[in-house]
Amino acid sequence: MAEPRGDRARRALIDTAERLIAERGLTALSLREVAAAAGQRNHSAVQYHFGGRAGLVEAVFDARMTPIDARRRDMLTALEAAGRTDDLAALCDVVVRPLAEAVVGDQPGWYGRFLAEVARSEPGLLTVDRPVMATLHRAGVLMAAAMPAVPPGLRSERLYLALRSAVSLLGDRERVAAAGGDPGTPAPVFTAHLVDLVHAMVAAPPSPGLAAALRDAGLDG
Repeated sequence: MAEPRGDRARRALIDTAERLIAERGLTALSLREVAAAAGQRNHSAVQYHFGGRAGLVEAVFDARMTPIDARRRDMLTALEAAGRTDDLAALCDVVVRPLAEAVVGDQPGWYGRFLAEVARSEPGLLTVDRPVMATLHRAGVLMAAAMPAVPPGLRSERLYLALRSAVSLLGDRERVAAAGGDPGTPAPVFTAHLVDLVHAMVAAPPSPGLAAALRDAGLDG
């Protein structure tokens, strides 16, 4: 069965917006240019289908994150069934691997740079309680509980910084690949390395310097 015209138009607009945001940044996004580049003669096509710029960005985010969330959900469900929800390394794998494989396994692509730009310009999309983020938030709660070496007052920030770093690194690798450069290690190695880096970040106990800073700030309780 042929895809309905409206669905084709929406998909073309989503694909085009993702590419333009990845290549030029979110602040340079022109809705008229998106419509024209997507083959839509109606310059108000974005407003018609998505209500405006914010709706379009959210649509790109949701379209790409939906299969990633589904993979995360399957992995987390398996972890729960095995009684391993206190395994911080395994939880890091649940969080990082589906995203990393979606980015580095789909080259040339734009989602890594798109996501890095969203994280920089509109970070609320990464933290708001959206359905496509449900598994990530669930895994984050479990990760925070599995970080006994990290003071409770630092756990949320530690998780946020680790995930922002992962997104930035994925965007950087994609940017190099898109420019025809050498992205470095093969995709499976890079993905596993990124999982390990995030685990190291969230598992590390405070250094003496951080412990002293926490005491001075009254946050060591």
